Amino acid sequence: MQKDLLRKVILYGVTIFIPLFIFATDWYIMTVDNTPNSGVGGTSIALDSLGIPHIAYRDYDGNPPEGLIYASWNPIDSIWIREVVFDSADTKWDIKDTRIAGSQPSLVFGSKGYPHISFRWGDLGYAWKDSLGWHTTRPYPGPWIYGTSLDLDTNDLPHIVYFVYINDNTGWVLHTFLDESGWHNEILDTISDFSGHPVSVVVDRNNQIHIAYGCLHEEGTGTRAGIKYGVRDNSGNWNIERVVDTTDTSCVFGGAPTIQLDSMDCPHISYRSSSGSHCIGRLKYVTKKDYIWHFEIIDIGEDSRMGGWNFLALDQSGNPHISYRGGAWLKYAWKTDNEWYIEKLDSICVVANQASYTGLVIDEDGYAHISYNREFAINYSNLKYATGYPEMGIEIRTDTFDEELLMVCPSVGIAQGEVKIEYLVKKESDINLSIYNILGQKVTKLVNERKQLGKYKNYWKTESVGSGIYFCCLVIDGKLIVVRKMEILN
Repeated sequence: MQKDLLRKVILYGVTIFIPLFIFATDWYIMTVDNTPNSGVGGTSIALDSLGIPHIAYRDYDGNPPEGLIYASWNPIDSIWIREVVFDSADTKWDIKDTRIAGSQPSLVFGSKGYPHISFRWGDLGYAWKDSLGWHTTRPYPGPWIYGTSLDLDTNDLPHIVYFVYINDNTGWVLHTFLDESGWHNEILDTISDFSGHPVSVVVDRNNQIHIAYGCLHEEGTGTRAGIKYGVRDNSGNWNIERVVDTTDTSCVFGGAPTIQLDSMDCPHISYRSSSGSHCIGRLKYVTKKDYIWHFEIIDIGEDSRMGGWNFLALDQSGNPHISYRGGAWLKYAWKTDNEWYIEKLDSICVVANQASYTGLVIDEDGYAHISYNREFAINYSNLKYATGYPEMGIEIRTDTFDEELLMVCPSVGIAQGEVKIEYLVKKESDINLSIYNILGQKVTKLVNERKQLGKYKNYWKTESVGSGIYFCCLVIDGKLIVVRKMEILN
């Protein structure tokens, strides 16, 4: 595996080598649905027995059909085939709120090759397909819900976990499942300071249920709880433990923790946290081995939402792969030979809080398949799909976590002819912030002055430059600290 991708750049008349943040040249990215706001509210991806990708997502653009959509890749015609699972604009569906119907889906395939989807219908929705077509039901027609996660047991019976909104201060973690006698609902936990965190579920080969979810505070105590992990045995008994204890200052706003099991049924969990005076976001990963939880920080950034909307998958060797949001980017991290690597795949958002959950699955050959929502204008998004093998184009993660020092949003301001650049000064320093072209020639100098401790923002006007690759370089006290690559399309 190539681990030392370097680019020769001329700075101040001296030839130096700098690590690149490579665009994913070995990835294939396509638009699945260019309907405005397709995919907003979450996506989920799964592979059928032939390895063909299928995606569940919400379509909401104010025009029918809108609601829960199911897209399948047709490899013969090289097109995506869309099916309307239900159209929320049709009054027969009795939708509580058409704006969210079909959002936060979770897609899996049963043993007979048919898809099953849990989704947000205001209350809980569940859809499945058989030889007669699509069917839908509301297994929990109760209070407002947030997030859904679905898995099937060995009998193809569904298990769904999610949060239920009770009031502004309280929510429940619920497990809804189907057996021979019908649907059942279990309240697993009561959460104070409720904020609608998604829950993640996976069923092991012995039909034991494993869940992970974020918990800001313990009910009635105000104690920070962090991530929780629970297991339900075959007798229906739950054992729930705190993974991130009260000594961890992390929180999990929008973190959407996801859980997977390896071949030994050991849990692996990815999640987002944010803490510190600058509310720095972190993508974290934890796994349980020999009854001990082992934590790793994978990525960190000045954006408090770094690591949000993440999804975890394991490959055939049990190595973790995570798709997630890193600032304005769709990022992809994977671990091999006990070392983490990170790639930036696509710029995904104009407004920081508009990107939706990613979906990720790894096929038997080690290729990643990612579904995600990309916002290319304010309040205007579409659904995209990326697939590739993480062999080339590596951005090596370092312990310095330079992401927090310089945040560049390539393509974010293209419609307005500008790129937003934010940087963090940790102590009073001489700051030089400049833009270079691919030949190492300085295009413009944005900052050249002494700065106090703080966070700063600049905008680079791009109307006068041509399309191509550019580099934003941050020099602190005469030392090149970090470089960000940008692709400008004028």
